[in-house]
Amino acid sequence: MPTTKSSPPLSDTDPEGRANQRRRTRQALIDAALALRDEGHNPTLAEVAERALVSRATAYRYFPSIEALIRETATDRGMKPLERFWQPGDDPVEGIGRAANELNRLLIADEVGLHVMERSFMTVWLESESHETPLRPGRRMNYIEPIVDSLKDVLTPAARKRLKQALTIVMGTEALIAVRDISRASIDEALDAAAWAARSLVRQALAEAEQARRKRSAKSPLERT
Repeated sequence: MPTTKSSPPLSDTDPEGRANQRRRTRQALIDAALALRDEGHNPTLAEVAERALVSRATAYRYFPSIEALIRETATDRGMKPLERFWQPGDDPVEGIGRAANELNRLLIADEVGLHVMERSFMTVWLESESHETPLRPGRRMNYIEPIVDSLKDVLTPAARKRLKQALTIVMGTEALIAVRDISRASIDEALDAAAWAARSLVRQALAEAEQARRKRSAKSPLERT
């Protein structure tokens, strides 16, 4: 069996470098799992680690089980590109609603897998010696960031940052688990509530921006200087 290797150590003074390395390692494991499954294999986590050229211990730091890894590969493969349902210049309110629905519908199609994925994230955090926030894949940001950034002429950088943060609350595994397990919503109700919340957040950000613009316009030229 070929010798596997761990990712090279990174200096504690280079947090961005560590984050980039973790992102590359996670993606290498996902790519390896996809390749093995495309070849007709039902791989173990050890086999995925070998294909990705990382140690088994490293693989288990990212995915505590092969089920968690396979669930992530399924999500990677099933997630549609944003341009399939939203283009720059389209209505951002309706766009974010469609984005929330697309992502959440994909995740909730396998509700057991949804909980496996979330358990994987929590296990990685709990078993981390430093208890650093684990580098989650953040796929929702592939939808959120372009839509919010299309409002750069309307929203300030601070407002866009806050809106992106708020939208992460209503899109993804945690949002679906909360609305399903706590509010006892049906699947259709959960999807509708999440999309409604996403649209409402964008509308609120735009309303606040318009209110601020009107206040500036109401001031005298001297007050504006």
